[in-house]
Amino acid sequence: MDEFVLQEILTQPAYQVTRAFINAQLPESLPQNTLERYGKLIERLWQSDQKNLYNKEGMTLLHLAAKEGTIKIIRFFLNSLKGHETILRPFVEATVTYRYNKTAVHLAAAGGYLDVVQWLVEHGKANVEATDNNGWTVLHYAAQANTLDVVQWLVEQGKANVEATNNGGRTVLHYAAVKNKLDVVQWLVEHGKANVEATDNDGMTVLHYAAVKNKLDVVQWLVEHGKANVEATDNNGWTVLHYAAGKNKLDVVQWLVEHGKANVEATDNGGRTVLHYAAVKNKLDVVQWLVEHGKANVEATDNNGWTVLHYAAQANTLDVVQWLVEHGKANVEATDNGGRTVLHYAAQANTLDVVQWLVEHGKANVEATDNNGWTVLHYAAQANTLDVVQWLVEHGKANVEATDNSGRTVLHYAAQANTLDVVQWLVEHGKANVEATDNGGMTVLHYAAINNKLDVVQWLVEHGKANVEATDIDGNTPLNLAEEGKHKKITEYLKKKM
Repeated sequence: MDEFVLQEILTQPAYQVTRAFINAQLPESLPQNTLERYGKLIERLWQSDQKNLYNKEGMTLLHLAAKEGTIKIIRFFLNSLKGHETILRPFVEATVTYRYNKTAVHLAAAGGYLDVVQWLVEHGKANVEATDNNGWTVLHYAAQANTLDVVQWLVEQGKANVEATNNGGRTVLHYAAVKNKLDVVQWLVEHGKANVEATDNDGMTVLHYAAVKNKLDVVQWLVEHGKANVEATDNNGWTVLHYAAGKNKLDVVQWLVEHGKANVEATDNGGRTVLHYAAVKNKLDVVQWLVEHGKANVEATDNNGWTVLHYAAQANTLDVVQWLVEHGKANVEATDNGGRTVLHYAAQANTLDVVQWLVEHGKANVEATDNNGWTVLHYAAQANTLDVVQWLVEHGKANVEATDNSGRTVLHYAAQANTLDVVQWLVEHGKANVEATDNGGMTVLHYAAINNKLDVVQWLVEHGKANVEATDIDGNTPLNLAEEGKHKKITEYLKKKM
């Protein structure tokens, strides 16, 4: 076969079928002169232009053969380069840039090709500890691919480091657990002596990963045989149970509590319990089980005083909200450290269905105020949740003129936040007083002007008939505040209206 044609077939991705055919037809051993002839071809190509040995994807014959598991081509190539060590080494150690700088042995391990891995290591002297751009060793790839025979060989014969970590700090055992490779997990722990409590850069143990991925058999084995710590926490203080609950892994949650004796009331760095996470993630079955069987505290609060119901309401998990109130007997009027109720958060998050249910069925107090005197309507207006504002006023009978501790009405906050549609509705339908003043004598127009809300300023003046001459207790008009804030367009507009 023409040497150029042979080289094209062996290096170009499009010829995979042809390579497979050649691999099948190659005898176990070839005449020495054939091997020498091909070796000289590679040497000539190397000396003339090394680029000839790579395809457009930056892969050599060795990369392709390793990726495809064509062992006979691997043997043919390595045997032909005996005596050409200066050429062989760069081939074996070459990395594929577009594939995260993997070497040929990385590709072989990822494909589960034990015979290729063996040849590359034993005859090509491939480095089993070579890492790609992400810090993955050959053993990482073998573990992820669930190729137990490759894992065993790399550790026992290749002397691969079981505790090697990638850029994320994850060990080989982390990946085996993630991929639900129980046989690999067992072997690495029992024979490879892998550290079950190894943590990655985020502080996550192998058990954390097994729980996240809902690998119940791996979770069970790690706890019962690997003696993994069920209460281990990551950098955020999350336990294994936090992860299982947040990911809706009910079977894992049940096993961890019933058999692993996991602490249902464990809290993370923010004071959040397992139930907080289950609620915010809308995992109703997990919420139910934790309360009914795990005896989780429905009224547990985090560092900010948020109950489980606060989280569920803000996350718009209506079914969880309903169950917590009706069956968990959660307190609808519970307040956080800032005095905010569940309804405050539901309104701010624009979760209208939750707002409606809390008021109509949970009997939540629409006029409840936080530590600053803000009502639920204040929160809805500032957050520009028009549908919630409308419903609270029309159906919840919320007081449009309610004032906070500073004397600001709902309209003050809507104007300040530049929520023009809310401003319009409050004035036209809610009959909000445009001239209402706060404790400092500032009108709604003062707030719109000082906060550079031109469209609100224009609407208040032209449609709300706001008084442009109104003064606060310091004698400042809206124009004075606009000038002070260097709000040029509002300044020009108000001057024309004076």
